[in-house]
Amino acid sequence: MIAAGKRTVRLLGAYGPLLVACYLAGMLLHHVLIQFAGFVGAWVAELGVVLLPLAVLARLVALVAMLVILRDGLSNVGALPEPGKRPIRRFTDALLAGILPFVAFYAARGYLADDVTSYFHRRLEVRADIVFTSTVDGGDSTEPPSPEVLGVSFITIAIIVVAYCLRWLWGRYQDRLPGGFALAAVYLETLWIYLSVTVVSRQLESLAAWVDSRQAMVWLSDLRASLTGWLAPLGATWDTVVLVIGEAAKVTIAPLAWLAIVGVIYGRSVQFATPQITVPTRAAHLERRFKLLPAQVQSRLGDLWRDFASRFTPIWKAVLHMRTAGPAFIGAYVLAFTAVLFLEGALRVGIFRALGPHDINSFWLLADSMILLAIPLIIEPIRMALVASSYDELIGISAKAGSSDGDSTASESSRASSGTT
Repeated sequence: MIAAGKRTVRLLGAYGPLLVACYLAGMLLHHVLIQFAGFVGAWVAELGVVLLPLAVLARLVALVAMLVILRDGLSNVGALPEPGKRPIRRFTDALLAGILPFVAFYAARGYLADDVTSYFHRRLEVRADIVFTSTVDGGDSTEPPSPEVLGVSFITIAIIVVAYCLRWLWGRYQDRLPGGFALAAVYLETLWIYLSVTVVSRQLESLAAWVDSRQAMVWLSDLRASLTGWLAPLGATWDTVVLVIGEAAKVTIAPLAWLAIVGVIYGRSVQFATPQITVPTRAAHLERRFKLLPAQVQSRLGDLWRDFASRFTPIWKAVLHMRTAGPAFIGAYVLAFTAVLFLEGALRVGIFRALGPHDINSFWLLADSMILLAIPLIIEPIRMALVASSYDELIGISAKAGSSDGDSTASESSRASSGTT
């Protein structure tokens, strides 16, 4: 991590302005696309929902652009040969690989909910203007469209199915299609994953609310109170364990998620061997049953399964590389990532202290967005440089581990052959 820290400083010195420009462009495009989707959604709700994932795609494009810029300054990742395709095709492949982990992380951090809230605020503003204008002109104002279009509805499921099928067809016939269709595939992939994550999030929220309202949860709460009420140290220990687990999860999930996202985007060129996965007995039994199906059915189902599983394979490889690096390296990386978070909070406090108190109406409502935008413009390039440098060191560790395993295997083979001779 010391080497990764030094490389982070060098990357910021060499590519800092470009990283800031990419992030700023992504943020501005993200804001514009949400406003545009809200405007369109005020007239046609379904079309607004179809346009909303473009805002997430804008953030992902900015992230991939930043990582592409940083690649040339990385010693291990930069030395790896990239797939033999045109630059635009490599860029779209990186986008396709990073959509699933990025959208999942985006939803887990609450950014997706923030986008949906901003979208509905904009849509309601435009809809109110439409109703007011129609009322003044003496026309009939229609009711605003229901926001449940982003929930579990027939329209949402239909959009997900159509987008996934079109994306699958592109993956099957991409060699026969012009290169411009790759951009459409990126959008379709973002659309069905975005809506799927939204639907799953809504269902998990409903499930959590249903579980919390059950009588069994009340009984568990009463049982805990009865067990810890007569023994105060037991209650304090229980609360401490829950607090430590929660804080540890907050500290570790974000840096590991960022490392996995970068690993998915950079890992397309990584060819190091990964540990083999033992197939469970039940899965082997299902595989034997699968082979009894007709050949055409096997072919179609196999294509669908490989297309679906290909989205998770890069994530799994990134996790395996993190495991190869060892707990010491991962712990040092999490500590460095936490230091960046501390710097972010210190910058926010420092800016407020430097500006001093001002009137909320005449100053903060007008200038807060521009002032607070300075913080991510400083922090995000540092974060991306740190994560990219850490992954570069991780790849170096994995390469050394792989070469040492290969040398040990070769030496064992030579000893075996000499013993046989």
